Amino acid sequence: MPAELTDDLAVDVLIIGGGVQGHYLARQLADRYSVCLLTDPTMRVETLEAEGYLSAGYDGNDANKIQPARRATGYWKLWAESNEIPHDIVDTVYAVAPDDISLRTRLWSDAALGYTQSADLPQAFGGGTISEHMPFVTTNDVLISPSVMLNTLRKGIEHCCIEGKVMKIGLANDKAIEFVDVDVDGTTVPIVARYTVFAASGGNAGLLQKTAVRFRDVAKRKDRQELVKSSQAIRRRYVLCVRGDSLPPVAGHFGGFQVASHQVPGSRDRVWIVNPPIDDALTTLGPDALQFEVAVDSAVVSGVVRVLFGMSPELERIAHRVQWGVYARRKTEHPMMAVRNTSKVGQPAPAKIENFGLDTFMALWPSHTSYAMIVGDVAAERITESLGPRHDFGLAVSPAELAPSAPNPIVARWEADTFPWLGWDAFAREHGIS
Repeated sequence: MPAELTDDLAVDVLIIGGGVQGHYLARQLADRYSVCLLTDPTMRVETLEAEGYLSAGYDGNDANKIQPARRATGYWKLWAESNEIPHDIVDTVYAVAPDDISLRTRLWSDAALGYTQSADLPQAFGGGTISEHMPFVTTNDVLISPSVMLNTLRKGIEHCCIEGKVMKIGLANDKAIEFVDVDVDGTTVPIVARYTVFAASGGNAGLLQKTAVRFRDVAKRKDRQELVKSSQAIRRRYVLCVRGDSLPPVAGHFGGFQVASHQVPGSRDRVWIVNPPIDDALTTLGPDALQFEVAVDSAVVSGVVRVLFGMSPELERIAHRVQWGVYARRKTEHPMMAVRNTSKVGQPAPAKIENFGLDTFMALWPSHTSYAMIVGDVAAERITESLGPRHDFGLAVSPAELAPSAPNPIVARWEADTFPWLGWDAFAREHGIS
């Protein structure tokens, strides 16, 4: 960044968060307003840890809880095509236990979800513990690599993107955000925006905490700090990754596990991203430190592998020919979407938009990647209503002048050179798998 750069950056809309939520919203607004999309390196880009499985809600457990599916029927394929985002042409399969077929298909029909019965399970699951399950092709789901999604959404808005650490958030009369101080390559740049959006997923709580302490009114400050404590739920989810050129393409729900496979860019290898069911005992409410790696329990990993091998004898046969890795990811949601006792939530919601009692501000929580675009559409509409027609802000400095430093191309976690892939023998020893 130029050493002489000391001017403020004035924009119509400041979006903090470099995941699919932030990129999609910036893309929606950039043709009408001056936009700055800020990626804070201290905040995880949760999109790049996600599985890239855009589901319309087939795993819901009652018609109301898969209500978003009514809005999403056929949406994801159309959305991917409209935004020119490459997506894998792989049938997504839901394997249903014989005793659950009647209930599950009735739920799908009640929610207007498309599905067709398939003759056979994918070959990878033949002869395993779920061989008696009935496979259904779930026609409203889409498989999109998170890195492909982000890189595609970024095209055309590169000039809006910068990377920097949020240092301070200033308020104007406890009514609106006046400025955001950002450290960009060692220089503090104040960003002044007509509208500010927090779209940093797990980082939202930290951003709200920085905002709460700036309230002058003591009662408001205490109220906002209490709100921060319950603003989000962090759900821990183990992710098992398997990589090799002999893995078949497969996607869907199998025995409670979600499996999404992606081709590695520039390679013949395919990666299976395996998500076992979320253990809600690992859900915590309130801010969670983002700077440390979530610990992985080898006993849990061993159990996950045993169940997976039981479902897929083929995977067990080729275990020595593929690479293995595992991590625990954070899945950030608003508490009303992750509450343990769902009877307390009368109207399950696919997302939450919080204004924190401030004008021209919102914090966004999509319940998962699938709803980031729905939330983005709603947010874009509200911002447009607030700001009105296109506005010539007269930028003192454009985001492009700040030398955007976010990595390009963006890579998913399991695609990165630093991902700790292990051969089967080393992986088995590390996690006590016999």
